[in-house]
Amino acid sequence: MLTTTEAKKIGIRACMEKIGMDLCKKHADNSTSAYSVEGNIVNCFVGVNDTPAPDYDISKVTKLVLTSNEKWKYSARCHVDKNSGTVVFVEPY
Repeated sequence: MLTTTEAKKIGIRACMEKIGMDLCKKHADNSTSAYSVEGNIVNCFVGVNDTPAPDYDISKVTKLVLTSNEKWKYSARCHVDKNSGTVVFVEPY
């Protein structure tokens, strides 16, 4: 049985390979990865944009707004079974 850390590494790497390792590395400053655990399944996500985010002038920000308007141009999501190490990609992403 894999540890959560081992399964997370497998899943994040699998997502990066699905997107393209070169693209992920080239735009590492404009990317993210995340994971969550549900029982023996580790859910992994990688998102990458190939254009930088807007440069906000922090002195003009008056309130924090959380939004889902920003989308990842390239993304992949998978489940890793901690018992078997099996990776299953979740579509669409």
